[in-house]
Amino acid sequence: MKRLLLLLLLCPTTLLLAQHTDRIQEAMANYDYETALSLIAAKKPTTPLLLQKGKALRGLGLNTEALSTYQEIITNDTTNSRVFIEAAECCRTLAKSNQALAYYERALDLNPENKYVRIQYITLLLSLQKFRDALGESSLMTEKDSSAIALHLQAQSFEGMGEPLPAAGCYYNIQEKYPGDYLAAAKLGAINIAGSYFDEAIEATEKYRQIDTTNIAVNRQNALAYCLKQDYPTAIRRYQYLVNQGDSSFHTCYYLGISYYAIERYYEAHDFLEAARKYDPENVNLLYYLGRACAKTSWKKQGVEYLEQAINLSIPKDSSMTRLYIGMTDCYKMAQMYKEQLASMKERYQKYDRQNHKILYDMAHLSFSALKDKKSTERYLEAFLKTRPKDDKTEQAKLNEKGELVLGMANYYNAAANWLKDLKSKQKIEDFFQNGK
Repeated sequence: MKRLLLLLLLCPTTLLLAQHTDRIQEAMANYDYETALSLIAAKKPTTPLLLQKGKALRGLGLNTEALSTYQEIITNDTTNSRVFIEAAECCRTLAKSNQALAYYERALDLNPENKYVRIQYITLLLSLQKFRDALGESSLMTEKDSSAIALHLQAQSFEGMGEPLPAAGCYYNIQEKYPGDYLAAAKLGAINIAGSYFDEAIEATEKYRQIDTTNIAVNRQNALAYCLKQDYPTAIRRYQYLVNQGDSSFHTCYYLGISYYAIERYYEAHDFLEAARKYDPENVNLLYYLGRACAKTSWKKQGVEYLEQAINLSIPKDSSMTRLYIGMTDCYKMAQMYKEQLASMKERYQKYDRQNHKILYDMAHLSFSALKDKKSTERYLEAFLKTRPKDDKTEQAKLNEKGELVLGMANYYNAAANWLKDLKSKQKIEDFFQNGK
């Protein structure tokens, strides 16, 4: 009788808890996260409820609050692998990559066989350009797992380390085991093209095309390989297919234009090169071929403009060259390569910085102090003084914003004149004692 009475008292409470939990589950299932959070807040926190709370907060974009929730769970429970995974995912969203790596590592320590976590961990290593670490992890993975994703991660690690041949080996392995993997075929095409192995690129992409002729990524590499192999008719067919499928990307339009130009169909070449120019209007190679195509069609004057533009873009601006020479001069100075330093200053003045006459004064100083060449010093000082304006309206010394004295050109001209006079006076004295004159 007492047991029956106790059951009758407990049933309503149990039922109420179940109903409350069901309402939370229902809200979560319906993505009604605000309702779910309010229901969770009314209950005593437990690990399952806090996990639900973290998920709801993330669903509302409150990632910082979600991470705090997961960290609250970790404080009380260090054996729950799920919470470490959730915390890692949250950290990735917040761009806390190193913290995310640490959480993934904790999750793997608890469950080394969790494939999802290992994939995410390696992917994160790749995004952080920790390619050697990624290679180690992916290689360990491929020892037990020969799935396409494991091999892709290993291949990406090799690529990141600048080792295309081992990467290609991985992709060939994928293509052999999973011939329907389009990414492996596209990657093989790209790697072989980069190494100028056009036949191999064609073979890999054509192998995939036996299964699927519609894949844009594979067809792009296939078409490019034919174009670079100078099989222009086939390249045109491949690129025309891509265009008909709505591909108007720069590379498709550019290489299709080049292919038409190669077989002397200049109007078609013009049209596609013009389309490509919208993406990259300062591409010198594109402007060259477009200008040549225009010259052979109705747009002859426009062709001249394109070639002139290409020439102007190819010639570096004086300001850019001046900056490079300043850097080079400084490097020679630091390396105590004074002859080379002087030569770079001279070339900079003669070719790119002709109005900066102070360079002549600096060359005189370098000749005197570092090279001990008095004759060259006098020659550079004389050349510098010849640039002095006749009206002598050169800038005087003044204070800058920091209160520091900045010399003007007038000061340098005066110093050069006095310095040259002093050098010549000393030279006369030396000549007198040496020659008696």
